Amino acid sequence: MMDALKIFRNRTSVIPVWFSYMLGDDVYTSQIRTGQSFLSPLIATFTVVKAGPNQLTLMLDNSVTAGITHNYGYMDIKRVTGGEPVPVFEDPIPVLFKDQVTA
Repeated sequence: MMDALKIFRNRTSVIPVWFSYMLGDDVYTSQIRTGQSFLSPLIATFTVVKAGPNQLTLMLDNSVTAGITHNYGYMDIKRVTGGEPVPVFEDPIPVLFKDQVTA
């Protein structure tokens, strides 16, 4: 199992993701949900930006992370290529939400 992605409440999260292929015109989306299904309640939706020919940046603003009350969740990335949705990862990635000490 993959290590959990750590998201800090009240902080902006910027997560770079590199691919072994060129991203082209494909569309990428990513969400964090309470369970490992798209039917599970939504916790947050990443802003996804193409940062290079084979790199995405996933972002959650501090205004979003401040309102997260869950401690755990799961995320993945969906790729839409030629009109077809395909997974990017084999399994969902666990997400751990953490508090900060400094206000």
